[in-house]
Formats: sequence, C-alpha cells, structure tokens
Amino acid sequence: MSCIQTGEEPTNLEEGIPNTHLFTVHVMDSYFEDIIHFMMTGMDPKVYTSQQKKELVVRTIEFSIIARHLYKIGSDETLQCYV
Repeated sequence: MSCIQTGEEPTNLEEGIPNTHLFTVHVMDSYFEDIIHFMMTGMDPKVYTSQQKKELVVRTIEFSIIARHLYKIGSDETLQCYV
C-alpha cells in the first residue's frame, strides 16, 4: 500500500475494519488463485472453457478484494480473510 494511485493517504487495513481479530488461518490453495486473478484483472484464464468461465464468475460473487486481500462474508456474518 505504499503506492496508491488515487492520491489518498495510505491507511492500515486494521484501522478501516474496527475490532478485527484473527480467529483461524486456512492455507490458500490453487482454487482461489483464479478467483483473485479474475477479480484483480477482469481476465479469465485462457485455457478455461466457456462453462468454466461461467463457473468462475459465479464463484467470485461471494468474494471481495480489500487492500489486495481476498475476503468473504461467512454464513455467520463474519468477514473472513483468505491468505
């Protein structure tokens, strides 16, 4: 976050999300790599079939990218960070 193109001052992610706590850590596998790449660039993998591309779009609906980290709202309404 040392180089923000919008001209805004860099902020600490934890300052933007009050009362954050780390509850569990899960190792990110290759399942999320395509989701992150698609969300960051808007481009799907060239080797995907049209059906796989549709499935990728559906998978990304429940995720958000915040400060270059992948997040998802869990079924218990907690914000989960995927690292």
